[in-house]
Order: sequence, then C-alpha cells, then structure tokens
Amino acid sequence: MSRERDRLEDRLKRLQSDEEKRRMSEVDSQEQQRLVDRWIRSIGPVVGAKVENNTLMLTLGEGVGPMSGRRILVEFSVLGNVVSVRTDDGRELPPNFNHDTLMRLLSEFTGALSLTTAAAAWAATGLMATVFADGAEPAVKVLTNSDFLMWTKDQSLALVEFYAPWCGYCQAMAPAYEMAAEALKKDKIPLAKVDCTAEIQVCDDMGVEGYPTLKVVRNGAFAPYNGTRQEASIVDYMRRHSKPALQKIKPVHFDNFVDSGHIVVVGFVDDNEADLAALKSVAEESFDEYLFGYVSDKSVAKKFGVPYPGIAVFKDFDTRKDVFGFTRDADRLRRVVRSSSIPVLGELSVQTFGTYVRSGIPIGLLFYDGQEMRQRLQEEFLDLAIKYKHDVSLALVDARIYHKHAKALNLQSKWPAFAIQEPAKHLKYVFPHFRVLTAEKVGDFVGDFVSGKLEPNFKSQPIPAKSDAGVFDLVAKQFNEIVFDRNKDVLIEFYAPWCIYCKRMAKAYADLGETFRGNPNMVIAKMDGTANDIPSGDPGFQFPGFPTVVLVRAGDNAIIRYNGDRSLDSLIGFIKKHAVHSSTHEEPVVIEKASEAQQHVYIEAPKNALGYTPKETRHIEL
Repeated sequence: MSRERDRLEDRLKRLQSDEEKRRMSEVDSQEQQRLVDRWIRSIGPVVGAKVENNTLMLTLGEGVGPMSGRRILVEFSVLGNVVSVRTDDGRELPPNFNHDTLMRLLSEFTGALSLTTAAAAWAATGLMATVFADGAEPAVKVLTNSDFLMWTKDQSLALVEFYAPWCGYCQAMAPAYEMAAEALKKDKIPLAKVDCTAEIQVCDDMGVEGYPTLKVVRNGAFAPYNGTRQEASIVDYMRRHSKPALQKIKPVHFDNFVDSGHIVVVGFVDDNEADLAALKSVAEESFDEYLFGYVSDKSVAKKFGVPYPGIAVFKDFDTRKDVFGFTRDADRLRRVVRSSSIPVLGELSVQTFGTYVRSGIPIGLLFYDGQEMRQRLQEEFLDLAIKYKHDVSLALVDARIYHKHAKALNLQSKWPAFAIQEPAKHLKYVFPHFRVLTAEKVGDFVGDFVSGKLEPNFKSQPIPAKSDAGVFDLVAKQFNEIVFDRNKDVLIEFYAPWCIYCKRMAKAYADLGETFRGNPNMVIAKMDGTANDIPSGDPGFQFPGFPTVVLVRAGDNAIIRYNGDRSLDSLIGFIKKHAVHSSTHEEPVVIEKASEAQQHVYIEAPKNALGYTPKETRHIEL
C-alpha cells in the first residue's frame, strides 16, 4: 500500500513539474512576442524583395532607425513554415517570428517591390498578405461589416472568400487566390475576402459554416463557388461565368477559344435547334466546370480530326483531346464529357477531390506511401485506368497525407491499398488486404464492381447483447433492419464520443428512452457515428456534425430532422408532432409491408437544426 502511494505521489510531482514548465513556456512566449513587436516597430518600409533557395530577402529603406538599409533573411521549410529570421550580418531575431508577424512585415511592401516578386514571395511562404506595389491597389479587396453589402451590390460579377487567419486551408489557398485576382484584373472581375474572425456579422448573415468558403456574387445575389482552389481553376471558373453557357465559335477565333479554358467542350454540329438541344442542356448544367461552344464549319472539324457531326473535349492534361461521335442523347453526352474531364490515373488531393466527386463517376483510389511505390503503381495500372475511365476513375493517393481518408474507407495501414468509393451514394468497396495488389487482380475487382457483383463494405461495431435499456444501441450491421421497420417509429441520435454537445444531451436522451419504454412501436436509438458507417445513401442521413437526431416515421419511412433544443420536453414535443406512434404506452401493431420500390421521404430541417456543429470543430479530410 505504501509503495502504491509513493508511486502516486511521484506521478503527481511530475505532473506538477510539467504544468509549471508549460506555464513558464507560455510566459516566455509572451515575452518573446513582445520582443518581436518592438522589433517590427523599429523597422521601416520594405523597398525590395527577392526569393532564393527557400529564403525571402527583404531590403529596408534608408533612414528608418537602427535597421536602416539592412537586409532581413527569412528562411522557410518546404512546407512554408518559418525556420529562422536573421539580419544580413547573421544576427538572429526573436525565435517565434511567425506567419502573423511576417504578414505584418509584408504589408509594408512599397516602392521597388513588383507584383511578380510579390507572387514569388507568396508562393514561397504560403501566406495571405496584402501587398502594395508602386502605390497600386491590392489585388484582393478586403471587405468589412460596413462596406460588404454596398460593394457586393455594385458588382456585376465577383468572387468573395470568407476565411479565418488561423485556417491552414486558407493559408494554403492564399497565394493562388492573390495571383488569380491579379490575373482577373484585365477581365474586370474583382476578388474580395472577408476575415470571419473580425467581421462576424457578415459571416453569420452569409451562413458561413467552414473555412475557406467562396461565393460568386452578381449584383448582391450569391451562389456557391464550385471550382477548385488552384489559381488556374479560379481564373477559368470566373471567366466562364462572364460568358453564355454555350457559345457559337467563329472559325477565326477557334484556336483562342479552345485555349481559353482548362477543359473546353466543342460540338461540331449544324446550327439548328435539334442538334444543339442536348449540347445546350449539358452546357447549362455543367457551366461551373467546363467551357462549352460549337462550330458549324466542316473544315475546322477536318483540321482537328473530328467527325462531323462530332464532339471534342480539349484539355490541358494527359491526352489533350478526346474525340467522340455526335449524339443527341444528353445522358450519353454528359457521361463522355465528365469521364474526359478526369485525368487518366491522376493525383487525388484536397485540391482535386471536388472535381472527381462532381464527375459523378465512382473513384478507384490507389494508395501509396512513397515516390518509388507511386511510380511503380503508375506504370502498372495505367492501362487499367484507360480501360475503365468511363466507369471508374482510377487515381493515386498519398497515404502519408490522406491516411485519415484511407481509414474512413476501412483500409488498414498496409500499402499499397485499393478501394472504390461512390461519393454520391456514400458507398465503398474495399479490395481485400490479404490479396496481393496487382493490376490483373484489381482489374477483376473493378470488373466485378462494374458488373454489379460486389457488395459494399460498411464499418460497424459488433451487434450488442440484448438489453432492456430505454435507448437502443444501434450499429451499422443492424441499421436497415431496425431503422426501416415500417411497423415502428425510430428516433436516432448520431453522436461522437468526444462531442461535448452530445455529452450535454446524454441525460435528456436517456430520460427520453425511459419515457417511451412502454411503447413497443417506438424505438429510441443512438449510434456512434465515428465507429459505424450509415449503410444508406438517403440524403436524410447526410448531416454536418454531431449530434444529429432524426426520426424515421412508421408507415412511409419519412426521414424528419430534429431542430429543437437539447431538452427532454423539446424531444418529446417533436415525437408527439411527427411520429405515428407518439403515446408513451401502446400495444404492438403490424403495418402491411410496402413495395420495395417505394422511396423514402426526406423532410429538411432549418439551418439552425440540432445537427449543426460549430465551424471551429468541423474537419473534412479531402
């Protein structure tokens, strides 16, 4: 007993020591930041800048205190983090000279600093900085609570970014956003940004739920930006939105037209309503993604090796051009255009994931953990990717970066690995880990998927032992059996063990289970959303965060989202209003089984529904 007490006392002393070290570290950091602030105030305007070998060299103006005419060398890691800051005579500056501090310094750029140099500086640092060159206006307009509405109402076409300075994704996108703004100046398409940590009212009014959020604005009306976060994509997207969905191309302008976008779809057809109907239909629905045009000159088709009538997809990657016979079938046209928009065995990343998802084609993910393995997979699987490009888009994924996405697909940490993902249906198909991953075996697996022979994989906890508790522990293996029993109303709370809001609601939800214990036609259930997949693609089960509560109503299986507070009375009131069997005590009933073809009904809740998780806690890996 004495030895156990001694061990506990030793552990307590260590914890107290660690706490004191942490507190002293915070004090030291505060003192260091004060040194940095004093140093920043002591320097003058930057009159020159140069980027060389991961080092940004800043030249200060003459006659501005002790740093007059000196050069500051800021060294970065390959990830854009500040490694060291020193003067040209080797004097080290305060060690916590960080991104925020550097942004304050960059904001002083004047005089000799060109926009080209500024772009290079952003690319080297990965920072978001407003840079003034030769007295010019900043490329990106900074909006505040006071001028947001007036400015956006005056813009015929513009793009606005809602960001937070601490957001890593915002910092990563910053150089591309700044350079896109500079490129779009000649098109008179302005780009703006709003700091949501400072301009809280604007961001709340705009319904910003995560960072960065980008919105296209036309005379005060907003629409989501559906492009990627790369400079070329932003520029291409905004230029497309300045033109009609389907443009008639004059032969003399043809070369310029096909070079004006990342992906350009051209119909070589006669100028009549029957031939243009399908092309126009697909152009209007895909306006966010591709540039569409048509030409009615057979000589142009001959020059580019396209049958007349025909379709060509011009792009700035892999095959450069895909050619198809003309079709008036809009669905077929849509499929060939979308499949051509995806690189053959391209790289899947946070920047490109949206493009793959919007294509509507299932994604075959090949995970690798090193460049040597990547090169081998690229060579071995290229022919397979070409063979199935219209059915499954094979893509390479770096498991070292996107290991969380691999885990979400139920992959083990053994590489290489392969899985097929259907984002639209929330389904995944995992290539067995015990099989050697070869192009031949993966080809058979993909072939079985295309033929409809594979069953999707679902992560699930074990089926729990029977319990008389008021709240039923639901797992993926029992989901469809329990949830879609048309004889019963089923209320489900999707929770996460770490979610503080779920913990606060736990007692009220347990009391709710006890309240309806005497009603066999009402199931009060909860499901750990981090340990179980939802084996249903129904939109009613797609939710933004934890906790989310939904009712699957008896009879028609309508899915109704709960939008009340976390009190017992509110939960009971919701059941009384929407459930078929809303009494606390009932006799069992049996409803005649409905046709399998009958679709579930989803009733959306307002944006302030319980399932909302504050943007500070949300994270999406891809």
